[in-house]
Amino acid sequence: MEEKDIVHSEEKKKRHFGGYFQDQIAGLSNGGKPLVFTVILTFFALAVACIAVFFASVQGAERVMMPNVTGKTLTTALLELQAKELYPKIQLRYSEFPGEEGKILEQSPSAGSIVKAYRQVTLTVSRGVAIDRIEEYVGKQVDDVQSRLQLLFTDENPLVTIASPIYQKSEATSGTILAQYPSAGTIISEPITLRFVVSSPAEEMVTVPALQGLSIAELYKQMEESKLVFDFVYHETSDESSAGRISAVDKAGATVVSYSRVTADIAFPIRQESDEQVYGIFSFELDEYPFPVPVRLECNAPDGKITTLVSLNHPGKSISIPYYAQPESILSLYVLDRLTAQVTIQ
Repeated sequence: MEEKDIVHSEEKKKRHFGGYFQDQIAGLSNGGKPLVFTVILTFFALAVACIAVFFASVQGAERVMMPNVTGKTLTTALLELQAKELYPKIQLRYSEFPGEEGKILEQSPSAGSIVKAYRQVTLTVSRGVAIDRIEEYVGKQVDDVQSRLQLLFTDENPLVTIASPIYQKSEATSGTILAQYPSAGTIISEPITLRFVVSSPAEEMVTVPALQGLSIAELYKQMEESKLVFDFVYHETSDESSAGRISAVDKAGATVVSYSRVTADIAFPIRQESDEQVYGIFSFELDEYPFPVPVRLECNAPDGKITTLVSLNHPGKSISIPYYAQPESILSLYVLDRLTAQVTIQ
């Protein structure tokens, strides 16, 4: 085949292919319009659906009217808010007038406001009238007093804390405060621990702990926690492993009336002139009190450092407390925060 015929054949193929391609494009253009329209319509429908869901979620919970709870007790206010599916945020504040304790002083949003359900509502609750001195609690119910004081002093470091009550058999209504310490009128200028003697229809019973083997430091903790009066005696020992530890306790494991007297024997090492620390028993005769009163023993070391060895409640009469301290230290016994006796360790 001649070269001219070959060139002519190639041009004919190109024209045929170009015509076919243009025919396909034209067909796609004519027959594809419904498809494109369908795609666009589908996309538009999805967009509308998404927008509808979005606005439905933004609209959120139904709207309710904020009830008027100002002046009501906290319990009543919480029940009314719960009925409206509203949730409280509690703030405490002292009030100026007696009788407002535990009542709602302010609310936000205000009464009558239209709000969404499930939102948070701020309630300002009265802590009562601010007190700067101890009130008279004798004759009142201990549960009521504890609840009120806990509401008044809820800070991380409260000025007034309440010790575990001391129960005493009495003809008064059960739970009535028979005595208190500190007494009414005491100014609250520093943290104070309130102690109550509370009436009980029966004697309070306690279990005598097993003290055998305890060191003096461990013994102090038991003396503070146990509602018992320990009378200590001692004997000397050459056994270093038992020196300074309790060797025997009377009535261990028995159940006795609170603040019964229990005898405990403690082993002391034989004293040497070179000893830098000495063992001993501090003894003193107290008055007899109508109820157990706060007692503490402090040690003033020769370097001037003062340490509280033990702090407990004691009903009075004879008191004995073992110690372990440097010679020339001064032991000071305080009863009801008043210095009652002092001894210098020789």
